Amino acid sequence: MKILQELTLVERARQLRHTFVQGKDEKHYKILTFALYDFKAPPEFATHETNVEEVNENGGRTVLVQPLIKRFFREDEAMAFHQELLEKFDETLRLKAPEKKEAKH
Repeated sequence: MKILQELTLVERARQLRHTFVQGKDEKHYKILTFALYDFKAPPEFATHETNVEEVNENGGRTVLVQPLIKRFFREDEAMAFHQELLEKFDETLRLKAPEKKEAKH
């Protein structure tokens, strides 16, 4: 996995961290961690989410493919998971390098 860019956060979207990466499979992904609410939610509700979204090389959505969504009750746990994903992205999503096709003569 290769980190391409740490994206600028959009405050109104409650973003905490937004990372644009390229996986071992050579596809592009965005990892986004954000607060689900802009108010104090009841304790039985998760308050933060980290998700992975498959995007094109410019970072735009072509189809909505989210291979991973995980919710948390605490911000520090969500941020720690985001960092762990950056360190073990390919393993977590079980990504493999594309097979190289031999040229036929």
